[in-house]
Amino acid sequence: MPQEYLKFQDVNFAYESATEPLFLGISAHLPSGWTGIVGANGSGKSTFLKLAVGLIKPDAGVVIAPMRTVYCPQRTDDPPEQYAALLDSNSKAASLIRGRLGVDAEWLERWTVLSHGERKRVQIAVALWLEPDVLAIDEPTNHVDAEARNVLIKALREFPGIGLLVSHDRYLIDTLCSRCIFIETPHMVRADIQRG
Repeated sequence: MPQEYLKFQDVNFAYESATEPLFLGISAHLPSGWTGIVGANGSGKSTFLKLAVGLIKPDAGVVIAPMRTVYCPQRTDDPPEQYAALLDSNSKAASLIRGRLGVDAEWLERWTVLSHGERKRVQIAVALWLEPDVLAIDEPTNHVDAEARNVLIKALREFPGIGLLVSHDRYLIDTLCSRCIFIETPHMVRADIQRG
């Protein structure tokens, strides 16, 4: 049975160039569903995501996560590595995801002239197709138009795993997330969102 939670246990982390640690003794237990990661610019939200998916390691403490993790960075300069494989796949899942996110087969060849919103739709499509247990997404709706935003929200609602979402988009957080972590470096505070 796959692990259904993500756990930070007494995690410390500092960048080598920093004079102060970014995180000190942070702990969190995150189940399935979307968790919003909220805080001021520079508070460590993106670092939290990278720790969660194993792209960086804590200086102390442990992060316990399922094996299959995907990180979607804010930037979309390059196509995702598995984009061509998604386009080539004849599976029902691939077809559904391509259709749901409106991914055009010609976009791979035209990547440099695509809008950020089109690139973001591809990035999220590939991430969902990989069926990760943990999906960490950094600012998915920055610089996208209303149509792309709505398409992304509908697709992300279907994700059944552990979702981590960094965003300044209050509507996106309110729509997707059942809980939030407020990062106030070097500590963090967890808060549950109560639904009416």
